[in-house]
Amino acid sequence: MTQTIVNLTLPIVTNKIDTILAAYPLYEYRQVFAVPELRQKLTAYVLARLPVVYVTMDSGAVCDMEPTGHCYSSAQHDQINQLIHQGIEALLGRPELWQRQRSSELVEAEPIPSSWFG
Repeated sequence: MTQTIVNLTLPIVTNKIDTILAAYPLYEYRQVFAVPELRQKLTAYVLARLPVVYVTMDSGAVCDMEPTGHCYSSAQHDQINQLIHQGIEALLGRPELWQRQRSSELVEAEPIPSSWFG
């Protein structure tokens, strides 16, 4: 059979991101990261800061494989959780992300006094 290289880290990170976002107290965070592009940026943020684990497997066995967290220690799982929270804060701290969300919503502007006349 043909051997395939499988990334074991990606499914672990995506499952943890889903779990953490589902438990986040602010619904806005879940809405923002429901956008696939932003979810990918969060995933990339975490993966760039982790040692990625790969294995080689038979091509037929890859489809049957479920994500398992046994390739990381409990300290590394804590690190992944911390990196996800840091990534959420880092990405939400960037104003262009919020502008994209706001532009998709209709917002009524409040009347503001003009200083144009002095």
